[in-house]
Parts: sequence; C-alpha cells; structure tokens
Amino acid sequence: MRLPKLKRILTDPDEFLSNGQLKSLSMELLELIPMEGIEGSGLDSEEIMEVVLRAAVDTTSVNGVTTNTTDTPNRKTVMDWLHTLEKNAMLDAVNDILALMAMAVLDRDRSRTICLDFMDNPFHGDPEDETKFRRMQARDGTTKCHRYCTAFVIAQGKPLTLAVEPVAGEDSKADAVERVLARVETYPFEIEQILMDRAAFAGELIGVLRKTVPPVFPVKTGKDSLRKKLSATASHMTEETICEGKEHEQTYPLAVNVTYQNGDRGKSGVKATGYAAYGLEDRTPAQVAAIYDKRSRIEKSYEKFREARALTTTPSTTIRLFYVGVGFLLEQLWLVLQWAVLAQPRRGGRALPVAFTFGDAFLHGIEQVLDDELGWKKKHRTNGQGLPPGYVHGLG
Repeated sequence: MRLPKLKRILTDPDEFLSNGQLKSLSMELLELIPMEGIEGSGLDSEEIMEVVLRAAVDTTSVNGVTTNTTDTPNRKTVMDWLHTLEKNAMLDAVNDILALMAMAVLDRDRSRTICLDFMDNPFHGDPEDETKFRRMQARDGTTKCHRYCTAFVIAQGKPLTLAVEPVAGEDSKADAVERVLARVETYPFEIEQILMDRAAFAGELIGVLRKTVPPVFPVKTGKDSLRKKLSATASHMTEETICEGKEHEQTYPLAVNVTYQNGDRGKSGVKATGYAAYGLEDRTPAQVAAIYDKRSRIEKSYEKFREARALTTTPSTTIRLFYVGVGFLLEQLWLVLQWAVLAQPRRGGRALPVAFTFGDAFLHGIEQVLDDELGWKKKHRTNGQGLPPGYVHGLG
C-alpha cells in the first residue's frame, strides 16, 4: 500500500500547503479503500468518494450533499455503490492506511504505551438485525448504539489512531480487544504498557490484556473488600482479587491514590481512586495516577473525529463502519501534516501551528475546494410570489 502524494509532501513540501492539496491527499487515502461498484455503471469510485468526503467534512449526509450540488450522482446511486463495500476488505484497508500514516511520524525503536477504548455511536431507527447493535445508557434519545474498539498511542502530544474494530452485538469485550491488539502487535515498535478505562475491569478481559503487556486501569467499587480499601485516608499499595473462585479469577496489584479536592469542579474533601497497576508495583499511587492520566488525551481525539463523521440513517453496519473509518483517517491525516509539514522545528520539540485547526482550517479548506468541484448550489429558485395576497403579517 503506497501513498505517493503524501510521501512527497512529507519529504519535500512546497512553501505552502494549499486547500487543493488537502483535498487531493484526502482522496488519495479514500481511493485505497476497495469498493466493487455497480457493474456497467459509467461512474467510478472517485465520484462516490468525493460525495462521502464532502459529507464528512461538513458532518452532513450523502443526501445533504447530492441535493445541494449539480455535478454529483443522486443519493440512491451513491448509496447503491456504498452497499457494495465488503466489510472485511474495507476494514483492513482503513487499518492499513492508519498504520501507514502513524508510522510516518513514529520512531520504530521506541517502546510505546497503548490506550484502548470503547466508543459508542448512538443509533436511531430499526436495525435490519437486532444482533448488530449494542445497548448503552440513554443518550441522544436512544439506548441503541454501534460500538467500536479503538487503540491509540500518544506521541509528541498527538493521539494517533492505531486500529479500529467494530464490536457486534454478540461480541464480548474480550473478543474485540483481542482483535484490536492483534492489529497493534503488527506494528514494528514494542508495546510497553496498556491503559484502559473501567471497561477493563472484568476477569476475562484482564487475562486478554495481560497476554500482551501489563495493563493499568481504574477499578469498579462494587465489592465490599474493595470499598473498604478505598475508604482509606492515605495513599497506599495493596492487592485485590476479582472473580474470586471463578474461571477468570485474577489477583491484581491495587494502587489507592488519595487526593484532596480543594473546590475542583465544585467538589471538596477526600477522593480515593483505585487502579489495577500491573507492572507498576514499585511505583507510588500518585505515580500510577500520573501514568494513567496520559490516557485523557484520547477524548480530544474523539472530539475531532466527530467533526469529520458523515451522518446517515442507513441500518447498514458496513456503511456506518466506513464513515467511522473516514473520520479517523481524516483526523490522522491532519495530525501527520500538522506535525511533519507545518510545525516549526526548534530545540525541545516542534512548535505546532496555531492556525491549522482541524475544523476551521483543514476540514473547511477541503469543503471549499469540493464545493467548487461538485457544483454546490449558490442560489435557489423561489416561487416568485412570496406571501399569498391578503396574508396578515406583522412586517408593516
């Protein structure tokens, strides 16, 4: 898999990076995703991908693009093409492109801390197959969602996406994490540690994580013995057992970090947080907490990703997964260009550009180019009459 345009810009950039180049580089990524298309159609995948790219950069739908443009296929044609995406081939391509971009700016010789997470996208409507969605706490007027397992690495302050995997309704969290880690383990660097949220607090999943490297994650406080240890007023290291007497029993090192909330976020008093701290038994609870806090940066990545996710009402899990992949690919491209091409070299690390924001500069720049190329409608036909004669209004 090759990205010749991106390679040239990364190794021999022009004096300026134009909006046209941003659009061209984005299309270079998307055109690597295999799409069979409609036999006998006079279209090609580039025309379909341009519609998808325009929908993504404006967080709108395919219908929103085709309705407001003059030089694009209609919505049905675009969706018919997208329905020819083959899930596994598309997912492999998305992950391969993510890896290619990540390794363009990652040092192969350094070990890395990996962050794992589960991301829920709310689903409205009736799915074709009830097993294809998951349940979540009520959000955006629904308890249905499509769930994805993601892996990130924090490098030079950048949360680079390493892998994305869908979590089908029948999947366990352990299965999904195992698939994601299988992709991450193909990277040429060593994995030093895994950081995960409370979703990791399950015996089977802990076992999967430990097969790779020592994991670190906050614990849930449902067990009486655990609540007692977390009621302490001083930080300390201890041990605790999960799934005691069961198949997936695990005894883990527990770091109890006690802090004082001096009005932080309107809270005060003592706060005790427990962490399963595999591999960190020689550290203090405060050091364990500081290591885990690095993971908070991936929330920023999700905020950016959602700015580039096309909207849809389709029940197709493959198309929804494709839109998720497009969002992560665009964010990754922005991060790579920001650090490798636009950041100014200096002692102590590169100075990232302030003006090259994801939404206002990167996405909006691509949007402007596509508006011209796709014939975005600048004016709309009126009825030529206005309000009906005799209509009572308050305009004077």
